Amino acid sequence: MKFLLLVVGLCSVSPASWAWSNHTLGSYLALQELPALREAPEVEVEPLEQFLAQQHSGLVALLEEQETFARQHFPDYPARPDELKLQDLPVGDLRRAFLMALRVNPQILLAMMIQPLPGQDQPLRAHLKPQEVMVEQTRSPWSRQRFIQLQPGEKVVPLAVLATAADEPDYGHDINLFSDNPGDVGALYAFGPQSFGDARFGYSSQAPFHMGFFHENPIVYAAAPFLRRDWPDWRAYQYFGLARFAFANGHPYWGYRFLGWGLHYVQDLTQPYHATPLPGVDLASMLLMEAKALAGFDTDKRAAIERVATRHMEVEKYQYVWLEQLLLAGQPHPMLAAYADTRQDQAYPDYSPDYLREVVSAESSAQAADFDAAIGQWLSTPEATMSFSTGNELQGQRHDHAQLNAQFYELLRHFGAHSRIFVSAGIAVSAPASSAAVGQSASRN
Repeated sequence: MKFLLLVVGLCSVSPASWAWSNHTLGSYLALQELPALREAPEVEVEPLEQFLAQQHSGLVALLEEQETFARQHFPDYPARPDELKLQDLPVGDLRRAFLMALRVNPQILLAMMIQPLPGQDQPLRAHLKPQEVMVEQTRSPWSRQRFIQLQPGEKVVPLAVLATAADEPDYGHDINLFSDNPGDVGALYAFGPQSFGDARFGYSSQAPFHMGFFHENPIVYAAAPFLRRDWPDWRAYQYFGLARFAFANGHPYWGYRFLGWGLHYVQDLTQPYHATPLPGVDLASMLLMEAKALAGFDTDKRAAIERVATRHMEVEKYQYVWLEQLLLAGQPHPMLAAYADTRQDQAYPDYSPDYLREVVSAESSAQAADFDAAIGQWLSTPEATMSFSTGNELQGQRHDHAQLNAQFYELLRHFGAHSRIFVSAGIAVSAPASSAAVGQSASRN
């Protein structure tokens, strides 16, 4: 029954920053027709330090109430050390104190920028380079993002702020937060040793915050209890509450930006490889593979590890390149329509702190085996990119595999619906608030 090493190996190769690759593109498509966003006035770009200085006392109360709620509500939540508490008086480096109270990477750059859709860049405007936006560990070697620089006081449409922010947690928010990671904050944050992730990838330390394995067999948890040490639902809760606080207290720029940060974790869990560590592998097969490996025959185990790594990475590249091509072409397409399909939105419950666990990840986990099988069928075709090591050369890739595409359309409908539900709940506030209730359930409008 000791298949712990198998699970460790398979979790470790999951490329944790790739859940639909660029969250900004999908967010634009999913949210562009949401009335509360489409009709919202432009907002004024505001430095974080200004928001923190003006709302410090309210933030102190909010973060304490969020901490109390998290300790009572989220399973396996590691309590925040008291010395990280946001102090009552706003002295010293407010930005660093705020980020450390949230237990995120205090080295994130938090650049003021927006990311345009492909084909909608504004080349005459000043742009930021990736190193001015992302920490070193998260700069993707095949990213083609463009970042238009913003200035304090500039007016910008809310959708651009929110959609851009939805990609930001992959720019370093959750890097090196564990006690065995490089840097000086892991020893302070009380998350303990990193629960899973592959040290070969610089961004792997963010994995336990971007993946949520909430629906595994109890035997799996008994053998691999570290799978419970993942917190995307807590991160979404934090940022959701901050967004509603910012809106309620007259800081809409930061309301939309915080809401985009929280949206990232919702969208991550719509990717089945972020919701289950072993898509397409049933419990009996896991036990058999590990038994053979313990007996000295580890061929099947190694093959399973390679399979998960290859399928996750290749399908992300397939989808990203295809989406970019469709956006540049500017023509109607079923994939683009899937993001914006609202027909199932009302079938889901209202957003709550349990939504990621009970709805989003449950749905992704249930579809994981079919998604994995479709990827396997696609990879067996001559047109598919077969090798884990071939990198990002996808110029000749075809996107005509009917079974895989059908899986994509269904998953992206989920992506769109959950995005709209989260965002609608986040902006449904009009009165000043400082209670942790702003981070709890909220009906969509």
